[in-house]
Amino acid sequence: MIDTLQLTELTCKTECVKLCDEVLSDLPDWFGPFEVYKDYLEDVKTRPVFVAEIGREKVGLMALTQTSAACVDIHLLAIRSEHHGAGIGRAFVELAKRYAKERGAGFLTVKTLGPSRENAAYAKTRKFYASVGFEPLEEFIDFWGKDVPMLLQCQRVV
Repeated sequence: MIDTLQLTELTCKTECVKLCDEVLSDLPDWFGPFEVYKDYLEDVKTRPVFVAEIGREKVGLMALTQTSAACVDIHLLAIRSEHHGAGIGRAFVELAKRYAKERGAGFLTVKTLGPSRENAAYAKTRKFYASVGFEPLEEFIDFWGKDVPMLLQCQRVV
């Protein structure tokens, strides 16, 4: 299945919003109800968005933000649940590293739900990010609001 994986930039912002809604609504353990993920629908209108396709099926997306000259952040990485564990997330992270390097950024970051709030889905997410080279830097207890701790993770892009 991964042999036919294509990662491309999705420039049509209407398609970005549609795909984002379709994929995030398929991931209730991560993004919950619409109220939890609705801001991402706006975010994908103003950020570079990449789509993962297997054959003609769009199976995931990634949105990036260059937060400074030195850093690119993976703002959103979401893959349809039936394709978890197939190497798509790893391919997206490699693409994000190339994107950062091309822009002269030496760091790649990602923010996830922090470990001080127990959540089995995000425990898997943190394990995934560790497996692709991210190191936890700091947990911010009220970054996203009370009871939603944010873990900032980073890796050097070489």
